Amino acid sequence: MPLKRSRPQTESKFKDAVLDLVAESGCGALGVNAVAQKAGADKVLIYRYFGDLDGLLQTVADQQSWLPSIDELVESIQFSAQDVADYLSMLFNTIVEHIRSEASTLQIIRWRKASSNPLTHHFTQEWQALWGELPSRITEELDEAAQTAWKHACALMSLLAEAELNDEQVDLNCIHVFANDLPPLKVDA
Repeated sequence: MPLKRSRPQTESKFKDAVLDLVAESGCGALGVNAVAQKAGADKVLIYRYFGDLDGLLQTVADQQSWLPSIDELVESIQFSAQDVADYLSMLFNTIVEHIRSEASTLQIIRWRKASSNPLTHHFTQEWQALWGELPSRITEELDEAAQTAWKHACALMSLLAEAELNDEQVDLNCIHVFANDLPPLKVDA
């Protein structure tokens, strides 16, 4: 008597296999055969359930949140309105540590420039949204010039964070240098 398959269970195995392969070896390890082998399931089921490998990767990407939400990020950091450099450092460290804590996310940021697939595309959209929306969220009560200065600072922070996560040499003291020119944020008492 043949074994009865459970589609939801098999789909879950495929999705877990994708994340495991990415965490272990990066996006270059992804292929139908590798995913099927890691999942312990027939590769034909990838085509049946997801259409193709990109369909599986898109499903994984759609169900995965790679970064903290802006609310989580902002609410996790306590700061003094005058302590702009420390606030920027805390933002930087919170985002970097969040990504480093999840091996698949760390690999995806490292592979996103070299491998174009639904995982890297989705991560890139999430990354750009975070850094694009963050300045507006933290500067809601500031004037336009201050908001623009913070927008530029967040763009620089994005570049620094990506460099740091790709093991490039980064002088984090530059955060304090450009923080000197930023207007203080307003803090709710």
